[in-house]
Amino acid sequence: MSVCKAYEKELLRLRHWLHQHPELSMEERLTTQFIYDYLNALEIPCYKTGDTGVIATLMLNPAYKTIAIRSEIDGLPIQEATGLPFSSLYPGKMHACGHDAITAVTLCLAKVLAEHKEVLACNVRFLFEPGEETGQGAKHLIAHGALENPKVDAILVFHFGNQEIRHMEIQKSITTAAVGGITLHVTGKSSHWFQPQDGIDALYAASRLAVEIHRINDTLKTQHPFVLGFGTMEAGTAGNIVADTAQLYGSLRAFTMEDFHYVWNQLEQVMRQVEQETGASICLEPGRMIPPMINDASLVKQGSRIGKELMQDHFSLGEEPFLVGDNAAFYLEYVPGMRTVFLGGKKQGSNEPVHNPAFNLDEQILLDALEFFYQMVTDKSLC
Repeated sequence: MSVCKAYEKELLRLRHWLHQHPELSMEERLTTQFIYDYLNALEIPCYKTGDTGVIATLMLNPAYKTIAIRSEIDGLPIQEATGLPFSSLYPGKMHACGHDAITAVTLCLAKVLAEHKEVLACNVRFLFEPGEETGQGAKHLIAHGALENPKVDAILVFHFGNQEIRHMEIQKSITTAAVGGITLHVTGKSSHWFQPQDGIDALYAASRLAVEIHRINDTLKTQHPFVLGFGTMEAGTAGNIVADTAQLYGSLRAFTMEDFHYVWNQLEQVMRQVEQETGASICLEPGRMIPPMINDASLVKQGSRIGKELMQDHFSLGEEPFLVGDNAAFYLEYVPGMRTVFLGGKKQGSNEPVHNPAFNLDEQILLDALEFFYQMVTDKSLC
């Protein structure tokens, strides 16, 4: 372990403060000010990206490459149920996806590097991204110069989970899925239920859609796994009226754009089928789209070497990507990047997952993450 061990108390202090003060996507004003003040105290040049978000650069040498590290700063609209002594102070808001831990690691890394500049092998850009949960943050930061002045040569992204006890994983290639939001609008015709023949039941048509969507998930064969998931359905106005409208809200997740479009086309065919069966009309409204994220091979090689040395048997080079979306994929449309996952569960199989009111981490894994990124940006082979 390098100098990072000496910063463990500071690392936990940062995480606890951030965990207590969660803010929702694009509302992270207090968090933004906290980050901005912290970096200014370290004399690291930084600026706010409007009301939310911060970009900072530790510039050592214009001839060096510049490596960016992305940290999400937003929380979720969840009532915390962890019982932690540093639980959220804000009712109905919680850091239930580990963004508090990610931001704490990155801020602490900035402090370590600012106090030990002589070890750096590159310039380091710190991106504190708002609105990750809503898919807005990456484009917001890019528009505010995240990848320019100096030009960023590579970007490192990381996440925390608790599925296993102390583990680190890097995917060989594809690491996150393409995700597209979908709203299905079903239009029928209202009538009183004593005259059902005069109506067209939008609720029934929507239910038929839900059944056929499950069939697509169960039977359709694609090159890689996918999921067509709808979590909300709304229909009708009263119990004695044939529903004239219905809406289904969900998303499509696939690891390649080829698979994404193939499943999308299957959904459109099912829509036409249900229209013919029910007489309703169905409109597909696409929502926000996030492309898949593919790890850069050279960064994977370097990260795997450092990860194996640091984590020993607790490191794996993954073959199976995650059906999650990450708007960090937008950065990778401009520069190569790598996504790393750190897992820190208290007890095997007993931890609640991300986006759960009881989500928590074994904080030892934060120190592992700090050490990993310290070694990445001080590795001479990176530059």
